[in-house]
Amino acid sequence: MKKNKEFNFDLKQIRSFLEIIQENSFTKASRKLKIGQATISHHINLLEEMLGVVLMERSSKTFSVTPEGKIFKKFAESLFSDVENLKRDMSRGGFGGVTKIAASTISSTYILPDVVASLKKEDPELYFSIEAADSREAIEMIKEGKVELGIVGKMLKHPSLNYYHIFSDEIVLIGGKNSPASISLQELPHMPLIQRENGSGTRDAAEKCLNGHDIAPSDLSVVYECSTSEGVKEAVISGIGIAFISRLAIQRELQLKSLRIIGLNGITINRDFYAVHVKNRHLTEAGRKLLGELKKLK
Repeated sequence: MKKNKEFNFDLKQIRSFLEIIQENSFTKASRKLKIGQATISHHINLLEEMLGVVLMERSSKTFSVTPEGKIFKKFAESLFSDVENLKRDMSRGGFGGVTKIAASTISSTYILPDVVASLKKEDPELYFSIEAADSREAIEMIKEGKVELGIVGKMLKHPSLNYYHIFSDEIVLIGGKNSPASISLQELPHMPLIQRENGSGTRDAAEKCLNGHDIAPSDLSVVYECSTSEGVKEAVISGIGIAFISRLAIQRELQLKSLRIIGLNGITINRDFYAVHVKNRHLTEAGRKLLGELKKLK
């Protein structure tokens, strides 16, 4: 009687297989995984040898996934989804609930602390791990399964994601304490501007508004770029230039009169914040409670 062949899967090999398909390139996949191209090719060879089928037809410049490869792709995606679910469930450990959150700089600094404090009063065993990132990075972390929930300042629509509007904020133009009380739109392009990094929800909201008034990003006199609101405030206070920033981020500075809001022809820039998670993905107890509290902010 013929003995059935045993499959001994290596997750690294399967990840290499999925990344090649995702990136549509052996070279790009090897760069993303930070392993040599020879290693990633060896991973595919080992999988094909173990399975006894050809998963990818390869030439010197291109490749195509075989019918057997497409079947294996479905299995691999399901396997990694199960692995991520297991990691999230096991992360609860001895705590009442554990959840990892990716939050934009404004939400991690000015929104989440009060919400988490309220939850901790009700359930002291809840445990949260917060990773600050800009909105684009936070959404990517959600999609990749690195975190359970995201709190972001913009929506990047994707069929696998659920967004919930939780809060509205105002973006204001600020300058040093001796700045004018207001300027015209025509004056703005000629003033030194401090801006957040590409991917920032604050920057996107400001640029979208200005575009609606025929001022393109290339028209602005950007002299300084910073990845945090705290850095932006310090740059403004130091006299480097003016900046668009969340009103939430400047309450203390307004009280101290170390900077001031500059009116811009009566223009108001609003920015919405959203909670986001992957559809049909299990949320931990802490994740469900946090999402419920965030929805109450509206």
